[in-house]
Amino acid sequence: MAGHTRRFNPSHQWIHKRIETGELTLQHLVVQTFFFRRTNMNAEGKPRSWTDHLLWHHACHTVDLFQYQTGETASDVAALEGPHHPELKIAMDMAVTMKVPSGALCSPLALSFNNDGPLGTFFRYICDNGTYIARYDDLVDGNEKPIDVSQVDVSVDGIELQDREFIAAIREGREPNASVAQVLPAMETLDRLEKCLQGEGRGAGSSRI
Repeated sequence: MAGHTRRFNPSHQWIHKRIETGELTLQHLVVQTFFFRRTNMNAEGKPRSWTDHLLWHHACHTVDLFQYQTGETASDVAALEGPHHPELKIAMDMAVTMKVPSGALCSPLALSFNNDGPLGTFFRYICDNGTYIARYDDLVDGNEKPIDVSQVDVSVDGIELQDREFIAAIREGREPNASVAQVLPAMETLDRLEKCLQGEGRGAGSSRI
């Protein structure tokens, strides 16, 4: 099982359940992933034993979420990246765009390690029947009116719900939500995005299937 917590956050679950019932159709997902991280430290201010990466870590979660919410694999992808850090050897800013066959967009997925402000990832779901903004476990509508997600699951903590699913799947001998098999398409999409960047001298590119 992969640690894609966004599949389990009550905010994203609330959206997912309504997409499944046909109450909502996702038209456009706009995402911001912002950090201020110019040294190889984690969110707790401790040194990492590995180098963080905007595409293969932070974009990975959103790519999986977008394909999970739409039930489709991206047919068109494009990517841009900014200058690489002289010591970390990674891009500090990145923009990703995706489209699935039904026409839904994820654009832009804006990522930065240069943002001096509140850290985290914020999602704007623009649907045929309303707009919703997810901030981790919290959900508001397009006018910032809070939406009650307390009845979505047995907890309002996405990390706890993810852990519960892991243990339950083991006990019940079943495939968990976010199994490796389920998230493999996201990794394949990331590979295409990486090739977009490499194909244009680490600048820009696009891929379509």
